[in-house]
Amino acid sequence: MQLVMTKPQDHLPPDEQDAIAEEFRAELEAEHVQRQQAQAERHERAREKRRARQTREQVLAESELKEQVRADFYKEKGYKLYTDSAGRKHWLTPEEFDWRMDARARRDSHRRSFEPSIWVRKRTLVMYAAAAAVAIVLGLFLVD
Repeated sequence: MQLVMTKPQDHLPPDEQDAIAEEFRAELEAEHVQRQQAQAERHERAREKRRARQTREQVLAESELKEQVRADFYKEKGYKLYTDSAGRKHWLTPEEFDWRMDARARRDSHRRSFEPSIWVRKRTLVMYAAAAAVAIVLGLFLVD
């Protein structure tokens, strides 16, 4: 069995209809205010992000300009760009640059030279053969 209602309002007394309508209108008004506040907050967050991005871009542009001016100045004064062992770049006077390069060359000349792996294997093989020969000789003396 199916109930068919023509108007749902017919089942509510007029004073209840007004109360329900007013209560619902108040809920809608509160929702409207909440949505407006949320939109204002979103707008403010976007504005703050935009300001932060502009500040970052300005700082980056300033640092790039400073680096360019520094490089031009040092090149004009005869400085040389030196990269240290950690990969950091330094601008050095020609005297400092020459001193560091000489120090690097001295350090490199005192390093142990590279030995090919075949020589290492030959030396190891000779060492094992000598140890085996000593063991055989000792074994013969002990057997007697």
